[in-house]
Amino acid sequence: MSRSDRAPRRGAPPGRHPDLLRWNARYADEPPAFRPHPLVEAALDAGLPEGPVLELACGRSGSALALARRGRSVIAVDISDVALRQLGAEADRRGLRDRVHLVQADAQAFDTSGNRFALVLATLYWDPAAFRIGCAVVAPGGLIGWEALTAAQPRRFHVRHGELSAHLPGGFQVLSESLVQTGARVTTRLLARATAGSPLL
Repeated sequence: MSRSDRAPRRGAPPGRHPDLLRWNARYADEPPAFRPHPLVEAALDAGLPEGPVLELACGRSGSALALARRGRSVIAVDISDVALRQLGAEADRRGLRDRVHLVQADAQAFDTSGNRFALVLATLYWDPAAFRIGCAVVAPGGLIGWEALTAAQPRRFHVRHGELSAHLPGGFQVLSESLVQTGARVTTRLLARATAGSPLL
């Protein structure tokens, strides 16, 4: 594989987006753990059709690595080139680089190019535009797994419990939606199946 193949591909150029600067600084300072998210096992237990996986706002994703190890082709999208380089290096180390495809882009503006996915995944992230994109590209019979921070009062990047399922378009069946507390952090976690193909955006 050439050096250019190993570099993150780009979606809409993030430029000097404030999220890029903030997340690059955070990822540069904190060592990666590469732990898969519990939604990965939940999705596998629920049953996935054949097909690729899309992870939005992936960061240094252990989920992408775990799914690639199971033979899935994974498109991992994040605005942070630092996170993507770290993820790519770990995929190289594990011999999974041919299945983990890195795209540097803002998740809410990612161009899916008409592709459909067996699983769309996003964790500790909320943006309604990105959620609409994710729902629109789930293949019939596929799953969307999404986790977002919760707050009793409206806050940026937070949702109230039950809001994720309320944002689902028609043609989805909710398999589970639960509140999860980890230390002081509370999240809402959704797993839903597409019972019919949604119109592509």
